[in-house]
Amino acid sequence: MKEQLKIDFDKVIKNLKPSKKDIELRKKNLNQFIENGFPNKRIEDWKFSDLNQIISSNIKELKFFNNETKPNKFDKSIFISNFDHNKIIFVNGLISKIDFNYEEKSKIEIIDTHEAEGFNSKNSLVSLNNAFKFHYIKLTIKENYSLNKPLIIYNVTNNKLKSNTINQRVDFILKKNSSIKLINLFDDNSTNNFININYQFKIEKDAILKNYIVDHKLNSNIRYFFNNINLEHNSIAETFIFSVGSKFIKNEINCNLNDQYSSAFINGIINLTDDQHHEIKTNINHLAENTKSYQLIKSVLNDSSKGVYQGKIFVNSKAQKT
Repeated sequence: MKEQLKIDFDKVIKNLKPSKKDIELRKKNLNQFIENGFPNKRIEDWKFSDLNQIISSNIKELKFFNNETKPNKFDKSIFISNFDHNKIIFVNGLISKIDFNYEEKSKIEIIDTHEAEGFNSKNSLVSLNNAFKFHYIKLTIKENYSLNKPLIIYNVTNNKLKSNTINQRVDFILKKNSSIKLINLFDDNSTNNFININYQFKIEKDAILKNYIVDHKLNSNIRYFFNNINLEHNSIAETFIFSVGSKFIKNEINCNLNDQYSSAFINGIINLTDDQHHEIKTNINHLAENTKSYQLIKSVLNDSSKGVYQGKIFVNSKAQKT
């Protein structure tokens, strides 16, 4: 795997032609991933979901470079009808369309690039994402603005993609007293791929995030979806997870309540059949006084399926009245 990583990394650099600074950052993350590899059950957070074993058992000769380097056409029937919404469409991990026609353009800022600041983490999958991501979107909702319509991020894969890795990252900055309703919808027509998605949220004072993660369509892909959420004074993050479709998926949420009166709410449903294996992992960190969190996860498991929920709540000594 080490040689394949280096070969595919060179292909990414050749296609993107990034800056010297970005190349160095990517190399650093590549070396971190090579050192640690895919998580296995010896790691506490992965003791119920040995990703290294799951990938080796289901994907032969996994590639880390996506040959589909141009956005593909997609079937517009994937769009939710009779429901006005903004759109960001990824096809095989690459941006195909960005549409915010319902919004005041001066109130939002969208940066579409392949260069991004690194996110330091001991998580090897974050390192993999930082090394190989093709597209990076940074979406800023400006102060005192609430999106008029929800934003749906369509994550589409087609049958051209097989035994490949997708690495995708989106950053969200909600300025003071702003809000967004975000729906992440997965529509997979590909087989036996590893899909690695990293979302970073910065939610400033009095801002509100409502985040819905919908994995509804049966498919044979292996997916990891990491959400890192930072909350400031009196801000709110609500997350709902509907986990049904993929053969394997791990939704991981790390939420930092950094200032007073911030709140985090997480609700989820896992509904599985056959030999599906889904996990929800949450870390809630209360780091200031008067913060609040609530979590409720329910599972329905049929046949030989496996559902996992791991939750950890940390309360700092100064986080009184939690």
